[in-house]
Amino acid sequence: MLNRQRGVSLVELMIAMVLGLLVSAIVIGMFSSTVGSTRQAITTIRLNQELRTVMDLMVRDLRRSGFWNSGGAAASNPYASITDAGAPVAVYAAAGAGNYLNSAVAGASGQCVILGYDSDSAGASVATRLIGYRLDTNDEAVEGLWTDTFVAPAHCNMGSWSNLTDEQTVRVTNLSFTPDPSPASFAVATVRNLTITLEAESRSDSRIKTRITDQVRVRNDL
Repeated sequence: MLNRQRGVSLVELMIAMVLGLLVSAIVIGMFSSTVGSTRQAITTIRLNQELRTVMDLMVRDLRRSGFWNSGGAAASNPYASITDAGAPVAVYAAAGAGNYLNSAVAGASGQCVILGYDSDSAGASVATRLIGYRLDTNDEAVEGLWTDTFVAPAHCNMGSWSNLTDEQTVRVTNLSFTPDPSPASFAVATVRNLTITLEAESRSDSRIKTRITDQVRVRNDL
């Protein structure tokens, strides 16, 4: 006796194909969304890490401004007046500025800072290390200066500077140094404080932005 075999009808086959396509579209969409979110997260992490590295570098150097590894009198410290402000650290309005900001003006801030300290702890009688950080508005990057060849008093419009941030991947939109307008004084010492603000965005995705602010006290009060 012959048994009748019944297969899948054309309508059923088409329905199955449509359902399969829908499932595939959902899976592909979820995969694309996951890849996009992962890429955005990685870009954000890299941006944060790059800015934090630069900020930590600036904070470390500013805290050591004026350090001199010598038993000599403070008046003999060659870093005490290394800048044209007559201090171990000075803030300037912009990269090419030759005149320092008046820190007594409330809210005054600049895009460049110059400082010096005895980085090799040699205790030499003359200043041997000049350091600077500033905003490069052309490359939209943070620039750094480290040199042992300079003429004091120093200012922001001197020396050979190099980019610290990658101008190909990071766009630095703001770098500002704001001196404390009313430093506390006691005896012959002056406590110097600076607020550093660093802002940047990713060049591959301008929606990814980061802002870091740090307050720094110059520990080597003179």
